[in-house]
Parts: sequence; C-alpha cells; structure tokens
Amino acid sequence: MQTKPRLAFSVRNLSMHAALLPSMATALLALAVCAPSTALAQNAKQVSDIPLDFDPARPERIDGWWSNGVELMRLDANGAYRVWVSQDRFKRPVEVGAWRRTNYVFFDLEPYRVKTGTRHRVTLQKDDGVTELHREGMTDFRWLAAPPHIPADDMLGAWVAATEELLVFENGRYEWRRTGPATGITEHSGIWNSEGDVLTLAPDTPAVDTISARCVKGADGQFTLETAGGKMTHPPTEPQPTPTAAKPDQSKPGASPSGSPAAPGAPAAPSAPAATAPSR
Repeated sequence: MQTKPRLAFSVRNLSMHAALLPSMATALLALAVCAPSTALAQNAKQVSDIPLDFDPARPERIDGWWSNGVELMRLDANGAYRVWVSQDRFKRPVEVGAWRRTNYVFFDLEPYRVKTGTRHRVTLQKDDGVTELHREGMTDFRWLAAPPHIPADDMLGAWVAATEELLVFENGRYEWRRTGPATGITEHSGIWNSEGDVLTLAPDTPAVDTISARCVKGADGQFTLETAGGKMTHPPTEPQPTPTAAKPDQSKPGASPSGSPAAPGAPAAPSAPAATAPSR
C-alpha cells in the first residue's frame, strides 16, 4: 500500500524537474552569450581609448620639402611635385608630376613622363611622433622647414670685382656685366650649374665661352669666387638680386620656390583643381 503513493510522488517530482529544464537551459544560454559580449565590449572600449596617429577631421598639411638623406621631394601647394636623387634641388629632377590626396593618410603621385594611369601610393605614418612619408622602394621621408643647405647655396647672390659684377639667381639663371671701361661684350646671361665647389656659367650666346669659377670659403667665413680673371666677392651690403633677362620658360629645371610651407600638423591647404607642370 505504501509503494504506490511513493511511485506517484517520484513521477510528480520528475514532471516538475522536466518543466524547469527549458528555463534552466535558457538561463545558461544567456550567461554563455553575455560573457563574450561583455568581453568584446571591454576590448572595444580599450581600442577606442587608443589615440589615432592622425586626426581624420583635421588632415595634416603635407606640401613642402621632404628628404630621406638621399632623395629629395618637393610637394607644391598647387598639386605639382618633383623628386631628386640627391639633395641638390638645382639639378634636374628625375621625376615630375602631380600629386592628389585620397584621404587623411594616403596620397598618390602621378608622374608625367610615363604611361597614363601609373601611380605611386604614399602613406603618412608616425615614428616617435614625427610624421613620415612612406613610398615603396625608397627610404621614408621626413618634412623639412627649408631645403637642405648645399654648396650651391653659397654661390647665390651678387658678386663684384673691380670692373665686373655677377648675379646668380635661385631660378638657375645668371647675369654678368662689365662695370669698367672695356671693349667687346659688356654683358651676357645664361644658365648656371654647379658641381661641388665649382660654378659653371653657360651663356645663351655662342659668342661667349663657358666660364668656370671656384667658390672658396676663407678663414673669416666669407666666400670668394676665383675665376680666370681674378677674384670676386659679395658686396658689403648685398642687394637682393632681381633677374631682368630670365623668362618663365627659361628657368632652370628643378628651380625651387622661395616660400616655406607650414609644418605637418597644420590644417591642410585647399587642394588645387589641377596641377601645373614645372618648367623644364
């Protein structure tokens, strides 16, 4: 008589436990889902707290001079660019073209003298807080407030002697004049080049031979030009030379602009609608 009620009680207990199983399974599933979600949320918060190298809302200004110690690159605000295989900006650049920014960390270089569609992708990156340009096949570039100083910089400006004067301009042109009594040619102009401390003048007229001079730094820190006819020095108060014979299409390839752009980190200048090819 006691066995039958005990069996009924056991059946009732099993029925109650079976009814609770779906609720328990749902609770366990919720715990399993919430645990990874909480971990993902914590990881996302940690990632969001890491500052970006560049602010997408304020792209850094990238026009100006960039150097890696070997190559030199100039990005003009008008969208043109030039690349040299040395630090001498007065030499002919090996690559000229147009640059176009695609977003706040990428821009493209499009050379003029290759088939249409050729582009070089350049990436902005940070190294110890310093902005660098990364271009495939080249060492990373760093921004310069001014172009690197080279021997040719010491040859620029006005030079005078007893009966002559020479003006060497940054655009690659020069002008020479006879200032004392003389016969024959009294003035000529042309293109200048330099190699180390040697200045070479190539006149526009075939009536005048090529002229070479050596730029020498004295013990007092002053420079002199040693020519076949004697020595020339900078005048005591050197005037700012202004070319009179130079024309835009006569400018020496690679001649550099005199303005200095803002450093990276300043607001980006508005991009020009089209690039202008530099004089060749």
